[in-house]
Amino acid sequence: MKPSDPRDQAFIREVDEAYREDELKKFMSSWGRWILLAVVLGLVALGGWFWWKAEQTRRIEAISEQFSGALEKAESGGSTEALKELDSVTQSSSSGYRALGNMAKAGIALQGGDEAKAIADLKQVVDDGRAAQAFRDAAAMKQLRLEFDKLPPAEVIKRTAPFLAGDSPWFPIAGEMAALAHLKAGEADKAGPLFYRIASDERSPQSLRARAEQMAAALGQDVTKIEEERTRKAKAEADSAAKAAGETPAETAAK
Repeated sequence: MKPSDPRDQAFIREVDEAYREDELKKFMSSWGRWILLAVVLGLVALGGWFWWKAEQTRRIEAISEQFSGALEKAESGGSTEALKELDSVTQSSSSGYRALGNMAKAGIALQGGDEAKAIADLKQVVDDGRAAQAFRDAAAMKQLRLEFDKLPPAEVIKRTAPFLAGDSPWFPIAGEMAALAHLKAGEADKAGPLFYRIASDERSPQSLRARAEQMAAALGQDVTKIEEERTRKAKAEADSAAKAAGETPAETAAK
């Protein structure tokens, strides 16, 4: 076969390019306006998103400054002015600052001796479904402590139940209130194990652990096991540290 004529190849390329150009014109004639519209809408949406993010940041910064200012006024004795600022904070779109605002209002109310107002402010946090669970749990515990003496034991036990299972960080506080409620209800057999759990829980504050250990012992719990467990853990930690340092048990004991 003879090689193709270069002029034929050039002609074929020109026809191919003309065909592609014609197809592109047809495509743009049919879909060009829609593609342009989609690009414009995409750019508008992107610009709107950036504006929204900037606006949200600006609002959060403004609320943060307002909240900080309210706390400063409260600390300097200007409770009335602080409450006005906090009222505004609690109406904001930020669930976090709404919760902080209501909890700060509760603190001011307690300082002023208005326990009922403090309970109402805390309940606002507890009932706010958009607030972070950590805020709601903290408010629930504080509210329950304020209402404890006025509530029947069954209600205290019911409200502390969600904090007694698992590894809730609120267990020590909730456990003590539940145990005391069981005692009020004449259920010492249920209070004793709760006090024992609190005394053996390392997350419990030292003062609370000491109280719980005394109560557990008074209710017939064998609290000597708690000290044995503490000693065992301390020895295990010391051995682990010594192993990491390359020491022998004898060298560790000598120290």
